[in-house]
Amino acid sequence: MKTKIRVTLTTDAKERFYGPGVQDLLAGIRTYGSVKEACAQMGLSYTKGRRILKHAEAVLGYQLVKRQQGGVTGGSAQLTAQAEIFMQQYQSLTDSVNAHAQKLLEEIFPSQPGGS
Repeated sequence: MKTKIRVTLTTDAKERFYGPGVQDLLAGIRTYGSVKEACAQMGLSYTKGRRILKHAEAVLGYQLVKRQQGGVTGGSAQLTAQAEIFMQQYQSLTDSVNAHAQKLLEEIFPSQPGGS
């Protein structure tokens, strides 16, 4: 038996601003160098993707993505250094939460499949 905890970060007013979807969007931007392409790969509308990024940036108080407007050669996007650090911190938190949850599962349900 395994556990999987979804870690979502909220504001003090309990408004969600960061979770696995935003993490995946940023990873896609890193991979494709484009907000539009990252959204397309996720099946997310470009408008919604931009709104998600804008909201996360407003809550965090810093820019996550540097964007260069399109033109003849098209636009581009890349993650800021702060975004890279935040993504690593979020992944560390998620990994720790899931490891702890798995340990608790095995302690609480020792005789179940996958338990100790």
